[in-house]
Amino acid sequence: MTEGSETDAGQPRPAPRKIDVTVPPVIDDLFDIADRDAFLHHAGLVSAWFEARPGSDVLAVTFDNLSSIGEYDPPQPWLRWRVEKAGVSLLGVMATRKDWYRNPDTAALITALREAGLFSRFRRVVFIGASMGGFAALAYLPLVPGAAALAFSPQSTLARNLARFDRRYRYAARKWDWSSPDHLDAAEAGRSGAEVTLVYDPYVTEDRAHALRIAGPGVRHLPVPLTGHRAIRMIKEIGGLQDLIEGVLSGTPDIPAFYRTFRARRGKAAWQRALIARLRDRGRAALVDRALAALQKLHPEIPFARREARRIAQQSRATPPAQTDVPPPRAESRILITEGNPAPPFAGLILDLPDAILVPEREGDAKLASGVLRADGSYCDLSQGWIRARKPIPAPTLSPSETIGHLPGTHLFGGHFRGHFGHFLVESTARLWALDHLPARPESILYLPYRGEVGAIERAMEGHDRFYRLLGIDMPIRTFGTPQRVERLFVPELGFGWSERYAGSPAYRAFMQRRLRAAVKPEGSRKLYISRALLAANRGGVLGESVLEENLARAGYEIFHPEKHPVEVQIARYLAADRIVALDGSALHLAAYVASPKTRVAMILRRSKANVADYQLQFRAFCGIVPDVIDVIRTDWVSGDASRVDFRSVGELDFPRLFKALAAQGYLTKSFRPDLPGKDRIAELLSDFAGRRGAEMRPLRQGERHADEEAAA
Repeated sequence: MTEGSETDAGQPRPAPRKIDVTVPPVIDDLFDIADRDAFLHHAGLVSAWFEARPGSDVLAVTFDNLSSIGEYDPPQPWLRWRVEKAGVSLLGVMATRKDWYRNPDTAALITALREAGLFSRFRRVVFIGASMGGFAALAYLPLVPGAAALAFSPQSTLARNLARFDRRYRYAARKWDWSSPDHLDAAEAGRSGAEVTLVYDPYVTEDRAHALRIAGPGVRHLPVPLTGHRAIRMIKEIGGLQDLIEGVLSGTPDIPAFYRTFRARRGKAAWQRALIARLRDRGRAALVDRALAALQKLHPEIPFARREARRIAQQSRATPPAQTDVPPPRAESRILITEGNPAPPFAGLILDLPDAILVPEREGDAKLASGVLRADGSYCDLSQGWIRARKPIPAPTLSPSETIGHLPGTHLFGGHFRGHFGHFLVESTARLWALDHLPARPESILYLPYRGEVGAIERAMEGHDRFYRLLGIDMPIRTFGTPQRVERLFVPELGFGWSERYAGSPAYRAFMQRRLRAAVKPEGSRKLYISRALLAANRGGVLGESVLEENLARAGYEIFHPEKHPVEVQIARYLAADRIVALDGSALHLAAYVASPKTRVAMILRRSKANVADYQLQFRAFCGIVPDVIDVIRTDWVSGDASRVDFRSVGELDFPRLFKALAAQGYLTKSFRPDLPGKDRIAELLSDFAGRRGAEMRPLRQGERHADEEAAA
């Protein structure tokens, strides 16, 4: 039977293989199973296949994985012949669909078997599974007190609020129920004190993160490096699987003997390929040559090392190596990127820090205090973020009593994560440019949760997943609510941000524009109006944006509400347009990344203190565009205790002046005649806005801003 190979939901798979097997007698009720030697019981979405072995006081309970479901006709339990070879009894909990056993039938079946006395017949019960089956073995283990578990590469859960680091099973995470609390989190098996043996590749970031969540006094970790998620397959190929299973079933596994057998992995081409890939990812070019030479000497019968060494030699003769070996530093080092000749405030600097401490905002420290500390506890200034142009985030302070977690491997510091799309662009993408320039591939991107709100930030990370995928970023995006000591942390400078950083560093501009433009093709109208009309009333805007929409639609503009479309559709529209009209807002920041230098942009101010200079600087630096700024605000309206213009304020526009300006600057024909609202209609619009906001609106500034100009004219 295949062990540990998996296919994702929706992928075609071969038809089940016909096998000659004796199926146990089918029973409808479990009340008389105490004396039965074999039975098959169907319980909705799961079935129980039981076979007793004479003289056996050990029961192996196996769970399907994605591959084993539908593998054979008739279906049989996973690991059946290995359990038979071990001479112990078998209970196969067989799934009918690839739902990670997230159904009420599984718990009901195991509970019914327990109540019928099946498990009490045995001195030792061991739940066994791989990947999906490993999750099930651990999640349902507490239903049988005293039982043990053996799990290969298990997921602890696919619930996004608990394991946002794992994005491999998006279909399963969406399709099945990961909100009901019963048997949701396999980490409960560790906390229960049960004997748990975890076998996984520590270099698979997600598998290691799941394993680290499963903690407790009875948890035993058996790391098997460079075997991948299908670690069980490699263990089987080198001849170590049967002994390991039998050892755990007996309760006395010979761990030293297992690792002696594990040495045979070096003679497997798949392991050799994984080793060389790992060395390259860590920037250990010199070690690649030495490793290939050693592998050829140890296992000359395996052609991989010989062929790879020959390929490297041929490549070296054709093209000189781009860089020398860059080992992980024992001391802090600096990387300077000169792409585009960066000028202040940019220097193209990346710090390579060993044993740095990632410190989120916590209670007991100054408000917002967070950042990165060096191994000696000193503050890394390069990690500093900004709340706004003149408000830096204060440095954190660790108390001697604080617990610091340990995060092995190489990671990239991403700064602070913000959920709001505009702040996300400005603050949370500002360090991603370093991915084009690092000497070793990071295993994940680490963010500080804004205001320490880990749960909210993890949900926001999920919401921005599409943007990372457009950038070609497939590594885990992670955040922590407690300090973490990171084995190796790259800390890049801010390549984008408030004030003068809106220009973007040359490396940041190249990274964002190259990747976004390559990921999306232009699609949409040549004339585009970006509307805010459907946003919540407390987000601010202008009175009567429908007036703009209706008139610009008559003039041939596509009326586009970006929040109603995935980010790739937004980018496609901005790429296609050669005329863009919009109120100031986050959408224009995104448009600036991808707009053509030939695009004309009209920015209508929705508040009298809009940060016009920031938009102008970004458009000029990113695409050589000087936006046409149209300032025709009559009055700023506010509600509540607001005493100044902010993102919540509502602008009352001078519509005649607005359409006149659009025509004068070529966004409308001079013959276009807009339909304009009268004073009564403006009053209705104000009343409607106040109703949607649930608060009275009042003018912050009375009168028409342009009265003097009009009188002079």
